[in-house]
Amino acid sequence: MKAQKSRVNQNLEWADMPYLLSVCEAGSLAGAARMLGVNHSTVYRRIEAVEKRLGVRLFERLARGYVMTPAGERFYEFGIQLCAGMDEIERELGGQDLRLEGPLTVTTTDSLLHCLSGLFAQFQQMHPDIELRLMSDVQSLDLIQRNADIAIRPTKAPPDHWVGRDLTKLSFATYAHGDYWRAVQDKEPEAYHWVLLGDDLNQSPMSKLTLRCKHRRAKSTVLNTMMSVFEMVSAGFGIAAMPCYLGEKHKHLIRIHDPDDSANWHLWLLAHPDVRRSARVNAFYDFAAKNVGDQVLGTP
Repeated sequence: MKAQKSRVNQNLEWADMPYLLSVCEAGSLAGAARMLGVNHSTVYRRIEAVEKRLGVRLFERLARGYVMTPAGERFYEFGIQLCAGMDEIERELGGQDLRLEGPLTVTTTDSLLHCLSGLFAQFQQMHPDIELRLMSDVQSLDLIQRNADIAIRPTKAPPDHWVGRDLTKLSFATYAHGDYWRAVQDKEPEAYHWVLLGDDLNQSPMSKLTLRCKHRRAKSTVLNTMMSVFEMVSAGFGIAAMPCYLGEKHKHLIRIHDPDDSANWHLWLLAHPDVRRSARVNAFYDFAAKNVGDQVLGTP
Protein backbone atom coordinates (compact mmCIF):
# COMPACT_ATOMS: atom_id res chain seq x y z
CA MET A 1 0.00 0.00 0.00
CA LYS A 2 2.89 2.36 0.77
CA ALA A 3 4.49 1.61 -2.62
CA GLN A 4 1.23 2.49 -4.41
CA LYS A 5 0.97 5.80 -2.54
CA SER A 6 4.55 6.65 -3.46
CA ARG A 7 3.86 5.95 -7.16
CA VAL A 8 0.82 8.23 -7.20
CA ASN A 9 2.76 11.02 -5.54
CA GLN A 10 5.57 10.72 -8.09
CA ASN A 11 3.27 10.66 -11.14
CA LEU A 12 0.65 13.29 -10.34
CA GLU A 13 0.19 15.93 -7.66
CA TRP A 14 -3.02 17.70 -6.75
CA ALA A 15 -1.34 21.05 -7.43
CA ASP A 16 -0.96 20.02 -11.09
CA MET A 17 -4.70 19.67 -11.64
CA PRO A 18 -5.61 23.35 -12.25
CA TYR A 19 -2.94 23.63 -14.94
CA LEU A 20 -3.97 20.45 -16.74
CA LEU A 21 -7.69 21.15 -16.65
CA SER A 22 -7.20 24.76 -17.72
CA VAL A 23 -5.27 23.68 -20.82
CA CYS A 24 -7.99 21.12 -21.58
CA GLU A 25 -10.64 23.83 -21.42
CA ALA A 26 -8.73 26.73 -22.99
CA GLY A 27 -7.02 24.72 -25.71
CA SER A 28 -3.81 26.72 -25.42
CA LEU A 29 -1.05 27.62 -22.99
CA ALA A 30 -1.83 31.33 -23.27
CA GLY A 31 -5.53 30.78 -22.56
CA ALA A 32 -4.79 28.58 -19.58
CA ALA A 33 -2.29 31.11 -18.26
CA ARG A 34 -4.94 33.87 -18.42
CA MET A 35 -7.43 31.69 -16.58
CA LEU A 36 -4.92 30.95 -13.81
CA GLY A 37 -3.29 34.36 -13.69
CA VAL A 38 0.20 32.96 -14.28
CA ASN A 39 2.85 33.13 -16.98
CA HIS A 40 2.37 30.78 -19.94
CA SER A 41 5.87 29.35 -19.34
CA THR A 42 4.73 28.16 -15.92
CA VAL A 43 1.85 26.26 -17.52
CA TYR A 44 4.21 24.81 -20.12
CA ARG A 45 6.63 23.48 -17.48
CA ARG A 46 3.79 21.89 -15.53
CA ILE A 47 2.34 20.11 -18.57
CA GLU A 48 5.74 18.87 -19.70
CA ALA A 49 6.61 17.59 -16.21
CA VAL A 50 3.29 15.74 -15.75
CA GLU A 51 3.45 14.04 -19.14
CA LYS A 52 7.01 12.96 -18.41
CA ARG A 53 6.05 11.51 -15.03
CA LEU A 54 2.95 9.77 -16.36
CA GLY A 55 4.76 8.49 -19.45
CA VAL A 56 1.85 9.48 -21.74
CA ARG A 57 1.10 12.40 -24.02
CA LEU A 58 -2.03 14.26 -22.96
CA PHE A 59 -1.95 16.95 -25.66
CA GLU A 60 -1.02 17.21 -29.30
CA ARG A 61 0.95 20.40 -29.97
CA LEU A 62 -0.63 21.89 -33.08
CA ALA A 63 -0.36 25.28 -34.72
CA ARG A 64 -3.84 26.20 -33.52
CA GLY A 65 -3.08 25.17 -29.90
CA TYR A 66 -3.07 22.21 -27.55
CA VAL A 67 -5.55 19.47 -28.51
CA MET A 68 -6.37 16.63 -26.14
CA THR A 69 -5.25 13.15 -27.12
CA PRO A 70 -7.54 10.18 -26.26
CA ALA A 71 -5.54 9.85 -23.04
CA GLY A 72 -6.03 13.57 -22.44
CA GLU A 73 -9.78 13.26 -22.92
CA ARG A 74 -9.94 10.45 -20.38
CA PHE A 75 -7.82 12.51 -17.99
CA TYR A 76 -10.15 15.49 -18.38
CA GLU A 77 -13.21 13.33 -17.71
CA PHE A 78 -11.75 11.87 -14.52
CA GLY A 79 -10.26 15.20 -13.48
CA ILE A 80 -13.64 16.95 -13.62
CA GLN A 81 -15.18 14.17 -11.52
CA LEU A 82 -12.35 14.39 -9.01
CA CYS A 83 -12.66 18.15 -8.62
CA ALA A 84 -16.43 17.88 -8.22
CA GLY A 85 -15.90 15.30 -5.48
CA MET A 86 -13.43 17.55 -3.68
CA ASP A 87 -15.87 20.46 -3.88
CA GLU A 88 -18.60 18.29 -2.38
CA ILE A 89 -16.32 17.22 0.46
CA GLU A 90 -15.44 20.85 1.23
CA ARG A 91 -19.10 21.89 1.20
CA GLU A 92 -20.17 19.01 3.42
CA LEU A 93 -17.38 19.15 5.97
CA GLY A 94 -17.13 22.93 5.87
CA GLY A 95 -20.85 23.25 6.50
CA GLN A 96 -20.61 20.97 9.52
CA ASP A 97 -17.66 22.92 10.85
CA LEU A 98 -19.61 26.18 10.63
CA ARG A 99 -22.34 24.87 12.89
CA LEU A 100 -21.90 25.62 16.58
CA GLU A 101 -22.43 22.07 17.73
CA GLY A 102 -20.48 18.97 18.61
CA PRO A 103 -17.78 18.23 21.20
CA LEU A 104 -15.30 20.83 22.41
CA THR A 105 -12.51 19.66 24.70
CA VAL A 106 -10.84 22.20 26.97
CA THR A 107 -7.92 21.38 29.23
CA THR A 108 -7.01 23.50 32.23
CA THR A 109 -5.76 23.04 35.78
CA ASP A 110 -7.93 22.11 38.75
CA SER A 111 -7.48 25.56 40.29
CA LEU A 112 -8.43 27.36 37.10
CA LEU A 113 -11.43 25.09 36.61
CA HIS A 114 -12.56 26.09 40.09
CA CYS A 115 -12.23 29.79 39.26
CA LEU A 116 -13.61 29.57 35.73
CA SER A 117 -16.63 27.36 36.39
CA GLY A 118 -19.01 30.30 36.05
CA LEU A 119 -17.42 31.24 32.74
CA PHE A 120 -17.85 27.72 31.39
CA ALA A 121 -21.48 27.75 32.50
CA GLN A 122 -22.07 31.05 30.73
CA PHE A 123 -20.56 29.76 27.49
CA GLN A 124 -22.64 26.58 27.69
CA GLN A 125 -25.82 28.60 28.08
CA MET A 126 -24.87 30.67 25.03
CA HIS A 127 -24.16 27.56 22.93
CA PRO A 128 -26.30 24.67 24.22
CA ASP A 129 -25.52 22.45 21.21
CA ILE A 130 -21.80 22.43 21.96
CA GLU A 131 -20.81 19.53 24.20
CA LEU A 132 -18.17 20.86 26.59
CA ARG A 133 -15.58 18.33 27.73
CA LEU A 134 -13.46 19.79 30.52
CA MET A 135 -10.20 18.14 31.49
CA SER A 136 -8.49 19.13 34.71
CA ASP A 137 -4.95 18.10 33.90
CA VAL A 138 -1.39 19.00 34.79
CA GLN A 139 0.28 17.03 32.01
CA SER A 140 2.57 18.78 29.57
CA LEU A 141 0.73 20.20 26.59
CA ASP A 142 3.08 18.19 24.41
CA LEU A 143 1.56 15.01 25.83
CA ILE A 144 -2.10 15.99 25.57
CA GLN A 145 -2.09 17.94 22.31
CA ARG A 146 -4.06 15.23 20.49
CA ASN A 147 -6.75 15.12 23.18
CA ALA A 148 -7.73 18.77 23.53
CA ASP A 149 -8.96 21.57 21.28
CA ILE A 150 -8.30 24.45 23.68
CA ALA A 151 -5.96 24.87 26.63
CA ILE A 152 -6.17 27.50 29.37
CA ARG A 153 -2.94 26.99 31.22
CA PRO A 154 -0.45 28.87 33.37
CA THR A 155 3.00 28.49 31.84
CA LYS A 156 6.29 30.24 31.39
CA ALA A 157 6.84 28.94 27.88
CA PRO A 158 3.88 27.67 25.81
CA PRO A 159 4.69 25.05 23.17
CA ASP A 160 5.62 26.48 19.78
CA HIS A 161 3.20 24.21 17.92
CA TRP A 162 0.13 25.66 19.68
CA VAL A 163 -1.33 29.00 18.65
CA GLY A 164 -2.69 31.32 21.28
CA ARG A 165 -2.83 34.48 23.29
CA ASP A 166 -1.14 35.67 26.47
CA LEU A 167 -4.08 36.65 28.69
CA THR A 168 -2.34 38.02 31.76
CA LYS A 169 0.78 37.80 33.86
CA LEU A 170 0.29 35.73 37.00
CA SER A 171 1.17 36.68 40.55
CA PHE A 172 1.63 34.36 43.51
CA ALA A 173 1.35 35.03 47.24
CA THR A 174 0.99 33.23 50.57
CA TYR A 175 -2.41 32.90 52.18
CA ALA A 176 -3.99 31.63 55.39
CA HIS A 177 -7.48 31.50 56.81
CA GLY A 178 -8.21 34.60 58.87
CA ASP A 179 -8.90 32.59 62.02
CA TYR A 180 -5.65 30.65 61.70
CA TRP A 181 -3.59 33.76 61.05
CA ARG A 182 -5.03 35.64 63.99
CA ALA A 183 -4.14 32.68 66.19
CA VAL A 184 -0.48 32.47 65.13
CA GLN A 185 0.55 35.90 63.85
CA ASP A 186 2.17 36.89 67.18
CA LYS A 187 4.22 33.70 67.36
CA GLU A 188 7.66 33.11 65.92
CA PRO A 189 7.66 32.16 62.17
CA GLU A 190 9.01 28.70 62.99
CA ALA A 191 5.69 28.01 64.75
CA TYR A 192 3.68 28.52 61.57
CA HIS A 193 2.39 25.41 59.86
CA TRP A 194 2.77 25.32 56.08
CA VAL A 195 0.77 23.48 53.45
CA LEU A 196 2.91 22.60 50.43
CA LEU A 197 2.23 21.48 46.90
CA GLY A 198 4.39 18.44 46.14
CA ASP A 199 7.25 19.49 43.87
CA ASP A 200 10.38 17.39 44.20
CA LEU A 201 12.48 19.79 42.13
CA ASN A 202 11.07 22.97 43.74
CA GLN A 203 10.63 24.53 40.30
CA SER A 204 7.07 25.81 40.51
CA PRO A 205 6.45 29.47 41.47
CA MET A 206 4.65 28.27 44.61
CA SER A 207 7.63 26.16 45.71
CA LYS A 208 10.10 28.97 45.11
CA LEU A 209 7.93 31.43 47.03
CA THR A 210 7.55 28.96 49.90
CA LEU A 211 11.33 28.48 50.11
CA ARG A 212 11.73 32.25 50.51
CA CYS A 213 8.97 32.74 53.08
CA LYS A 214 8.90 29.56 55.16
CA HIS A 215 11.13 29.29 58.22
CA ARG A 216 13.43 26.32 57.80
CA ARG A 217 12.26 24.77 61.08
CA ALA A 218 8.54 25.32 60.44
CA LYS A 219 6.45 22.17 60.10
CA SER A 220 4.66 21.36 56.88
CA THR A 221 2.11 19.10 55.19
CA VAL A 222 2.59 18.11 51.55
CA LEU A 223 -0.31 17.57 49.14
CA ASN A 224 -0.36 16.60 45.47
CA THR A 225 -2.90 19.01 43.91
CA MET A 226 -3.34 22.75 44.07
CA MET A 227 -7.00 22.45 44.99
CA SER A 228 -6.24 20.15 47.91
CA VAL A 229 -3.78 22.77 49.16
CA PHE A 230 -6.48 25.43 48.75
CA GLU A 231 -9.06 23.34 50.60
CA MET A 232 -6.74 22.67 53.54
CA VAL A 233 -5.78 26.32 53.87
CA SER A 234 -9.44 27.31 53.61
CA ALA A 235 -10.12 24.94 56.50
CA GLY A 236 -7.55 26.74 58.67
CA PHE A 237 -4.81 24.12 58.40
CA GLY A 238 -1.93 26.54 57.82
CA ILE A 239 -0.21 28.86 55.35
CA ALA A 240 0.37 28.13 51.66
CA ALA A 241 1.67 29.76 48.53
CA MET A 242 -0.84 29.80 45.70
CA PRO A 243 -1.82 31.80 42.62
CA CYS A 244 -3.44 35.09 43.50
CA TYR A 245 -6.35 34.26 41.19
CA LEU A 246 -7.17 31.45 43.60
CA GLY A 247 -6.29 33.01 46.96
CA GLU A 248 -8.15 36.24 46.28
CA LYS A 249 -11.39 34.39 45.52
CA HIS A 250 -11.96 33.14 49.07
CA LYS A 251 -13.39 35.79 51.34
CA HIS A 252 -11.98 34.19 54.49
CA LEU A 253 -8.39 33.94 53.26
CA ILE A 254 -5.85 36.60 54.19
CA ARG A 255 -2.79 37.39 52.11
CA ILE A 256 0.29 37.04 54.31
CA HIS A 257 3.10 38.10 51.99
CA ASP A 258 3.02 40.55 49.09
CA PRO A 259 2.22 39.24 45.60
CA ASP A 260 5.20 38.13 43.54
CA ASP A 261 5.29 37.90 39.75
CA SER A 262 9.03 37.38 39.37
CA ALA A 263 8.51 33.79 38.14
CA ASN A 264 7.32 35.35 34.86
CA TRP A 265 4.44 32.89 34.48
CA HIS A 266 1.54 33.92 32.27
CA LEU A 267 -1.93 32.60 31.72
CA TRP A 268 -2.21 31.40 28.11
CA LEU A 269 -5.21 30.66 25.96
CA LEU A 270 -4.02 28.09 23.43
CA ALA A 271 -5.60 26.22 20.56
CA HIS A 272 -4.34 23.21 18.67
CA PRO A 273 -3.47 24.47 15.16
CA ASP A 274 -5.26 21.54 13.49
CA VAL A 275 -8.65 22.69 14.84
CA ARG A 276 -8.18 26.46 15.11
CA ARG A 277 -10.51 27.05 12.14
CA SER A 278 -13.38 25.12 13.71
CA ALA A 279 -16.38 27.35 14.40
CA ARG A 280 -16.95 25.98 17.90
CA VAL A 281 -13.25 26.35 18.75
CA ASN A 282 -13.26 29.92 17.47
CA ALA A 283 -16.44 30.69 19.42
CA PHE A 284 -14.93 29.56 22.71
CA TYR A 285 -11.53 31.07 21.92
CA ASP A 286 -13.03 34.51 21.28
CA PHE A 287 -15.29 34.25 24.33
CA ALA A 288 -12.44 33.23 26.63
CA ALA A 289 -10.08 35.85 25.22
CA LYS A 290 -12.58 38.59 26.09
CA ASN A 291 -13.54 37.33 29.54
CA VAL A 292 -10.92 35.24 31.30
CA GLY A 293 -8.18 37.80 31.90
CA ASP A 294 -10.26 40.87 32.69
CA GLN A 295 -13.46 39.59 34.27
CA VAL A 296 -12.56 36.31 35.94
CA LEU A 297 -8.93 36.43 37.00
CA GLY A 298 -8.16 40.09 37.44
CA THR A 299 -5.07 41.16 39.32
CA PRO A 300 -4.57 41.61 43.05
